[in-house]
Amino acid sequence: MEEDKQNVKQSVSRFLHTESLYEMLPPSGKVLVLDKDLCLLDVIELSLGHRQDVALIWDPENLNFVGVVTDRDLLEIIISQYSEDDMELEELQIITKLKLKTLSVWREETSQSGFIAVTSDDNLLSATQLLKNNHLHRIPIIEPKQNLVLGILSMEAVLRFFVENYVADSTLFDLPLKEFNIGTTQNITTISSDATLIQALRVMANNKLSSLPLLDETNRVAGVLFLSDIPQIIRSGNYLTPQTSILTVLGEINNESEDYGLSRFGIITEDDTMKTMIQKLAASHERKLYKLNDNRLEMIITESDLFGYFI
Repeated sequence: MEEDKQNVKQSVSRFLHTESLYEMLPPSGKVLVLDKDLCLLDVIELSLGHRQDVALIWDPENLNFVGVVTDRDLLEIIISQYSEDDMELEELQIITKLKLKTLSVWREETSQSGFIAVTSDDNLLSATQLLKNNHLHRIPIIEPKQNLVLGILSMEAVLRFFVENYVADSTLFDLPLKEFNIGTTQNITTISSDATLIQALRVMANNKLSSLPLLDETNRVAGVLFLSDIPQIIRSGNYLTPQTSILTVLGEINNESEDYGLSRFGIITEDDTMKTMIQKLAASHERKLYKLNDNRLEMIITESDLFGYFI
């Protein structure tokens, strides 16, 4: 059994190693580039207006890219406007604060430094390791000689490419999922469904989470806050009222369907094999799988967990 597992790990690693990122380049598309001296309000409005998952930060003085802005950065920017002792800021006060601080100053204050990127000549294995080791979900693909952005590589794209193109012997993938040490079962970070928006955002930011389950008084999952919700929370204006119930916010941004994000993760069971788990992970809206027992959370599996196991 253990030898078979090692053989499959090696097979997957070889597959990722032989595939260059050139295969991952989009046929067309746009990448948002932001001047490092833009004010934070402009950063937010441009990011939301162009509906880009990631924007690159450009230093016009050094003629170089110096960083990226992702949904996680938008989350951190919003949180940074509030102190523990001051949650009752007027909308105008918040807007003024966002206008008065530049992106470069905010990055210095929050120790946001460095620019991690890959090139089209890099292989998928090294790029996936870079994503995993730096807790990233997206990374720019650049052409270093001309300093051009060719595209953005995401964990989602890696998973999709793997599912569509890996054709090696997959016998082991028919084994029960319980034979593999994949996913988080201990010390899963959650928050009470009675929490406020700012409380939930802080837990998500402090723990670098891409999803935060909300538990009711019986420890059952009542909703889930996803990192991908951050742009919509900002668009809706809810970030201006941080003491609003997180469930109220989720109900609003999910079109008041009372879904609270519950339909956006996949469900795994004791009957799942490695193969069905990968299929479910690729098909889930947020690339998250939850194992529930009487609606109580027992395990979370993400695309990062999957590739962390293989590489």
